[in-house]
Amino acid sequence: MAQETLFICQPYVLGKKGGLKPQPPITYTTEAQASLRAHRIMEGGSAAGVDVVRQTADPDMGDYDEPIFLERLGTVPQLDT
Repeated sequence: MAQETLFICQPYVLGKKGGLKPQPPITYTTEAQASLRAHRIMEGGSAAGVDVVRQTADPDMGDYDEPIFLERLGTVPQLDT
């Protein structure tokens, strides 16, 4: 299969010790869908934060490029620089 572009909505909740725990990622076919979902999650108050990322991948080969962060809402993990 050829490479495809994934748009991923990655929510986080606060763990018992106050750390962030990633929840299952939600994959969409467009940036607009992922962004809308992220904003709805934040409005619902069930998550501490949400990342929206774009990632090019060939899932059949297990080849994933580095994610590109499109939006970071609320409290999200710090990025390594």
